[in-house]
Amino acid sequence: MGILTDPNSKGRTKIGLLLTKYYQPLSWLSYLAGLVFLLVLPHPLYNAKTYFSENALLPGLVTSSYNEDRAAMKYHTELVDENQKYPGHAPFPWLVAQFKQLGLEVYQQQFSLTYPLANNSFTGTNVYAILRAPKASSTEALVLSAPHRPPNSPHQATDAGIAVLLSAAKFFRSQIYWAKDIIFLVTEHEFLGMQAWLEGYHGVSYGEGVLMAGDLPARAGSIQAAVNLELSSEFPTHLNVKIEGLNGQLPNLDLVNLVNRLALREGMHQMFQGVEDHSRPDSYNGYMRSLKTMLNMMVSQATGVPSGNHGLFHRFGIEAVTLEGVTVKSRRRAPADFHTLGRIVEGTFRSLNNLLERFHQSFFFYILTSGSRYISIGLYMPMFGLLAGGFVFTAVGIWFKLISAEDGKEELKDENGEKIHKLPMVIPPNITKVFPLLLACHCLGLLASVLPPKAADIGAAMSLSPEESIPLSLAAFTLLLFLLPIISRPRVAVPPSCASLCQCLVCLELSALAGCTSLSNISLAVLITIPYLPLAIAARPCKGIAKVCLAVYAILCNPLVLSAIVTIIDTYRTFPSITWDVVLIRALQAWQSAVMFSVVDSYIYGNVLYAMATVFLLPLWIVLYLIVFSEVEEPAEIEEKKKVQ
Repeated sequence: MGILTDPNSKGRTKIGLLLTKYYQPLSWLSYLAGLVFLLVLPHPLYNAKTYFSENALLPGLVTSSYNEDRAAMKYHTELVDENQKYPGHAPFPWLVAQFKQLGLEVYQQQFSLTYPLANNSFTGTNVYAILRAPKASSTEALVLSAPHRPPNSPHQATDAGIAVLLSAAKFFRSQIYWAKDIIFLVTEHEFLGMQAWLEGYHGVSYGEGVLMAGDLPARAGSIQAAVNLELSSEFPTHLNVKIEGLNGQLPNLDLVNLVNRLALREGMHQMFQGVEDHSRPDSYNGYMRSLKTMLNMMVSQATGVPSGNHGLFHRFGIEAVTLEGVTVKSRRRAPADFHTLGRIVEGTFRSLNNLLERFHQSFFFYILTSGSRYISIGLYMPMFGLLAGGFVFTAVGIWFKLISAEDGKEELKDENGEKIHKLPMVIPPNITKVFPLLLACHCLGLLASVLPPKAADIGAAMSLSPEESIPLSLAAFTLLLFLLPIISRPRVAVPPSCASLCQCLVCLELSALAGCTSLSNISLAVLITIPYLPLAIAARPCKGIAKVCLAVYAILCNPLVLSAIVTIIDTYRTFPSITWDVVLIRALQAWQSAVMFSVVDSYIYGNVLYAMATVFLLPLWIVLYLIVFSEVEEPAEIEEKKKVQ
């Protein structure tokens, strides 16, 4: 920093002249290099094969002795029958009876949710059983969980997963080598039940306090790891490992490797992001499959929504994954059975039982291109540095340009005709003129962040549900933002001759936002940088076709419009055979649900996506949008201002 701030430094002059003259080409070159780097990361030359860093796991070194597959079949048949007796919720009396027959400590937890955007409330129940470790005190624990889904649920059933959980509990009960407590947990209402149980277990509360978790009658030790089962069939052909957690958190890579290695040992094909590993990742088809898998993971991680119940464990420092059974109709893929699934669960927990300390050896920050290959933080951060480097180049280049323009003015003389020595400029002039605009734009962002509850109240008075009123209110608010340049009062516009300074400050804020986000959620940082860096570089007052193109691109970069575009693309990918009019209708419905879920998740689970989009990203977009519509100063006006100064 001394080179940039020391006025007597010759290095500052050289670097300043270079950045002042070539900051735009440097920004575009860095951006394009970052995009190329991103696209080559899935190639095997730029990623590595996964390996174990924690030797204490010792995967597959013990002889598996799981033999309760017939019990699993019996549990599955009985559970399907019991579901018919308890429509709409889990058969808790039957679950409690099964755990008690195994001689386990069985408890229930009640929880309730006060819906944050309407006068509705929901209740639910969790059932959990504890197997105390015979060789140690209750200082550490492992969790095996499965969500219960009633027959009328829109999601796939999880009866097979609960059957495997019960059979594992029966098998584990007869073993004497456990050094950690094992908790068998069956939750209700998907994420709500798991969040309530975790809050009750740790005695904390997240979100806005709308989820009331009941007290737990008993606890085990500190939870070291958790495995969540989502098995819809007793004969899956593939095991899809889900890893994405809340706000983009990921489990330790050793846990992911452990599950994949054990599944491979048992002869079960592995999947990641619903895509099977390619046998030749260095081929063209292998590269395209790796690229698809990587992009799927980045999109999933960027949303901040957990891909399974395991994702809620990560904020408590607990490594967790979800094992999803996938059935593919193929003669080359023989289906597994309860015996294979039980052996995988047994091997996983016996390896976790060997741990002497928490997971810490392997990576917590990575991107997977397949179930067996990864991109470490040391490889993807240089890519992001190139991709987002344009923010810094543009900000520093404009800053130096404004300073040099002020230093290059005619020298002042005193009454005797001697030169008046001026101190070198370090802050651009007129910087105070843009503060009111920045403050007004950030206030508009805060208004958008607190708009949903007010919109829900107004919608209730108009007989509209929150699912209708909140997306409509946000769409209306966005439309008003589009009309800001033509609204006369109150006037929100870029001050004269301050467009470059506003662009500089926006680039500084965007670089800080993207840089800080990349430390915890690299996918979100990349997906923010890709559309916003071209807008930040190109935004300027202009006329004619250039103004039209910039305005259209700026509108497309609005956070709400971007979410709609992503929804349309995802809908088309999911339903490629339907016509475009049906795609747009379904995309509109999916967009309404996505907006609603982002708001509700922020209240219940503490998802930061909506807050980040409204409080940080939206104000910066408003400034860039106003720069595009600011007036172009004519050369005569510029000369007149110089004479006045």
